[in-house]
Amino acid sequence: MPHSPISSGPDDIEAHPRHTGHRWFDLILALSAIFISAVSLAVAIEHGRTERDLVAASSWPFVRELMDNEYGGGEDPRSAAIGVSNGGVGPAKLESFEVFYRGAPVGSGLELLRRCCGLGPTDEDVKRQLPHGFHYSLTDHTVLRPGEANATFAVARGTEVGDRFAAAFPEITVRGCYCSILDQCFMSDLRSTRTTPIKACPEPAVRFDPNRRN
Repeated sequence: MPHSPISSGPDDIEAHPRHTGHRWFDLILALSAIFISAVSLAVAIEHGRTERDLVAASSWPFVRELMDNEYGGGEDPRSAAIGVSNGGVGPAKLESFEVFYRGAPVGSGLELLRRCCGLGPTDEDVKRQLPHGFHYSLTDHTVLRPGEANATFAVARGTEVGDRFAAAFPEITVRGCYCSILDQCFMSDLRSTRTTPIKACPEPAVRFDPNRRN
């Protein structure tokens, strides 16, 4: 006689799986149910991973260096500029931007011009040698939209310092750390297509401040 699928007690009613009366057949049914559940769980996990990868791909940022010796769109005077641009499909949270001249870190735009381009050490030298001043834009802790470019530091051409700055681009390198809106972070030289995934952006040893006056 088959077992009742339900049993009652003084406190509650319990449901039991229906048995066929054939022990091996019941075992096969139980194992089949476990196998189907495991397959369903694996499919659900893989589907979740696929969805996550699709979201990450649709919000992927790709930050590149900007080095333009004709910056300004044809305006007069032309400028030489360094900075960043976002060639990805998602916004980039730029956490740090570092500048190096001949491999050594540089802390400010004026320090860079003094190392590369003959800018004098005093404020009077800056006024005399940079009659048009310099343009700067904060880069650290900013968000770049897809297709957006940001000139971090720019100097007008047509002066000795400005032209030397444009000529020094091959000896200037940069490094940046940025994150996607999903907080997937990457360290990069912003020049090649290779990026290094990291858990969080570290504090740079020398953070580049384009407006620092030394």
